[in-house]
Amino acid sequence: MNGPRPDMDFTPVRNGMDYLTSAVVHLTPPPQVRARPINDRELKYAVLHLQAATEVLLKARLVREHWSLVFKDPGKATRLAFEQGKFDSCDMNATMDRLAEIANVPITPKQRAAIKALAETRNALTHYGHTANAYAVEARAVTVLNFLLDFVPLQLHPVLSSEAEFVKEIMESVALQVRRIESLVKMRMQGLTEELQGLEERTVLCPHCRQWAVVVGADPVVCRFCLASWEPNAAALQYWNDVLKGEFEALATDPCGCGDDLVLLVNTAADKAEDVGLCFACGTLYERKV
Repeated sequence: MNGPRPDMDFTPVRNGMDYLTSAVVHLTPPPQVRARPINDRELKYAVLHLQAATEVLLKARLVREHWSLVFKDPGKATRLAFEQGKFDSCDMNATMDRLAEIANVPITPKQRAAIKALAETRNALTHYGHTANAYAVEARAVTVLNFLLDFVPLQLHPVLSSEAEFVKEIMESVALQVRRIESLVKMRMQGLTEELQGLEERTVLCPHCRQWAVVVGADPVVCRFCLASWEPNAAALQYWNDVLKGEFEALATDPCGCGDDLVLLVNTAADKAEDVGLCFACGTLYERKV
């Protein structure tokens, strides 16, 4: 009889649910216990466990397609190595590629970027003692959590048996916590409305938290939502690299004389669909043709 064995099917899902539960607990401490923002330890374990949950659950879906797909090199996969767990597994980029291209699992560019950023933050925290910003992590975590809220019921839950009720209860609890985190992000952005009023033509998407809250034209350039800051040239380069993904037209000589701080193809809060040129040093706005 074909199909995944229970001991290879349910254990990863249960582990993923455990990591996911821990992540949302660390992201949403009870208000009566601690005021926002969450502390460093909670933030660290929220990132570590959310990344672990995402990786385990996505790979559990790959196993459903075929157990060899979780190997770094599927061509060298053996059943014995899989059952003993003695193999190098694929990384998150390969996992998402295989899910999309082989298993036909939809993952949007925004979701993929958030999952990738989460993995990078996890690696930095684990290996380099990286300092993360609570507001940025919360905002980016919402995208990953919302992805999992759709992914688990659609891609894992329909074929579960003995684990089905357990998974359903966990996901219902997670959904409540995600709404709480979303409301915190929304309230913080609403609180910035007056502060950002009149600055829309100089306000761009933050590479860290993905909120429309980075105001250029000052030194340092600061995200009013997550408080990340850069000197203007560093802000221009990070926007070009992380938001525009290094598009060829992105950087040009700055005609206002500020140096290499002009970024083309920028969208601003004034018009999130129009491509413009924007100097991150002085805030001068140009047409794309500059």
